[in-house]
Amino acid sequence: MSSRIHASRYKDQAAITLESEQIAAQFLPGVGAKLASLVYKPAGVELLVQRPNETYRMAPYDGDYVAQGECSGFDEMFPSIDRCFYEGYPWRGTPIPDHGEVWSIPWACDEADGRLHFATYGVRFPYRLEKWVSFPEDGILRSDYRLTNLSSFDFDFMWAAHTMLNLEEDAELALPAGVRKIVTALSFNGSLGRYGDEFDWPVTVLPAGGARDLRRIRPKTARDAVKYFVKGEMPEGWCTLTYPRSGFELRLAWPVSQVPYFAVLPNEGGWQDLYNIFLEPATASFDRLDVARVRGECSTLKAGTVYEWYLEIQVSTQPTSLRAG
Repeated sequence: MSSRIHASRYKDQAAITLESEQIAAQFLPGVGAKLASLVYKPAGVELLVQRPNETYRMAPYDGDYVAQGECSGFDEMFPSIDRCFYEGYPWRGTPIPDHGEVWSIPWACDEADGRLHFATYGVRFPYRLEKWVSFPEDGILRSDYRLTNLSSFDFDFMWAAHTMLNLEEDAELALPAGVRKIVTALSFNGSLGRYGDEFDWPVTVLPAGGARDLRRIRPKTARDAVKYFVKGEMPEGWCTLTYPRSGFELRLAWPVSQVPYFAVLPNEGGWQDLYNIFLEPATASFDRLDVARVRGECSTLKAGTVYEWYLEIQVSTQPTSLRAG
């Protein structure tokens, strides 16, 4: 399997592109090592949300992700998503920025043996976060992560993949068979209840009455946006999103022992007039490090140790029998 790495431009930003026969992945080393563009070449489809502005919206460190940032593509969320204060010694009371520290700061970048290597260091906390990106197979983009605790104290953290994936009508989400319950994290118009409410997966009875199959993405005209976590740990580390009209399937895969939690945010036109879905494997739950600790769903890195995991994004053409007629 052949791949190539070449310098490129994304809007007004220096970028680097890793490309196989089927996938072109464009990263921004100077902006959080963001995966800004992911093109599935056989279908000619951009998989990640893009913004129409010609100049990339550069947010400052500790800036507002939505109000000041580009808010597109796939950003790394670490060590929290929502703003909160770190609770453990010796960093108790230290504020964690909105959507974490690393999405708005530069990462070092180098290449070797057909892989891209990105690395950055914590600003308010002593850690190093690295990722190696490669194509183990033509249709699979893999990121191998390593988190190193550079201190003599245990460090609580949350990593989440903030994937903003474009949708098309009739798209369908599949989760492992062992998923039975979800928990609401937000619901813009109350269609999925309130924060902390539990519902059945995949078919649930809504608070306003009637049933909804959460696997099936509604049209943009639904004008709704919700976010929910799978209750507890995932039974297996994967999800798939089928695009029947375009005839392909996207699959995320990760090691569930290191990345046990998973969130979904289908945005069916309810937020910023976008039609997209966030699929978020995570090492902790409910977007806030402090809330995850209360729920007993927080990851901890022991003093002076490392934590390793991976994320694979696989795109493949569906069997003809699964395509829309």
